[in-house]
Amino acid sequence: MKLVILATSGTPTDILVNYLDDSGLQPIAVLIEPAQSRTALLRGRARRLGWRAVVGQVLFMALVLPVLRRRADKRLASLRKIHSLRADPLPESRVTSINSVNSDETREILRRLAPDAVVLSGTRIVKSEALRAADAPVLNIHAGITPEFRGVHGGYWALWSGQPQDFGATLHVVDAGVDTGAVLEHIRPTPEPQDSFVTYPLIQLATALPALVRVLNDLGRGLGLPEAVPTSGQGRQWYHPTIAQYLTGLWRGVR
Repeated sequence: MKLVILATSGTPTDILVNYLDDSGLQPIAVLIEPAQSRTALLRGRARRLGWRAVVGQVLFMALVLPVLRRRADKRLASLRKIHSLRADPLPESRVTSINSVNSDETREILRRLAPDAVVLSGTRIVKSEALRAADAPVLNIHAGITPEFRGVHGGYWALWSGQPQDFGATLHVVDAGVDTGAVLEHIRPTPEPQDSFVTYPLIQLATALPALVRVLNDLGRGLGLPEAVPTSGQGRQWYHPTIAQYLTGLWRGVR
């Protein structure tokens, strides 16, 4: 099948593409947009959440996150080995740089490639014009159980909220909303006590990749998408924790 990846650069994208390659689903194109400006992201969050929350998020990212990352190195390596994940950086020859997933250039590339399916990895919200240009199912692995845990770090927030049964990932069809597309499958792994904010996303990605491959293989055989999983409600959009929220979670036993 003709598979296209729309992504930002980084380890999750490297793991995704390598996993698809190893599964016999080598993408015909990997389109990489630049990461969004952190300043622009913070300003947008300030409009939605207020500057007090944003300052708390910045303190978490500056003071807590580096410590968690250093402590998680061995566990991340172990998870990659357990799940047969390769994080080898993609060679430049595999990548096509784009200005934005929503640019005229990207829409033209999608029309020219005429993919059978598109998979997202870490992009900004894809607008309806780009989705129409793809003219194919656009799929995403969301690191949370939707619709309850939309936004970012859904696994962490499920544990933080005292809902460990909702730690997991969602394979869904992408629409123009924020993690609001039709749910194809909920995947609910169980993290280990040594896991933390840093390792949760890798657990979610690793356990959802087989479901993605299964759906793509079915599409390639002409079977179409599976029936959507019934859901109810709109849930909530979550963001990075503030340092105060992280300390509250730590008191609750969530790292």
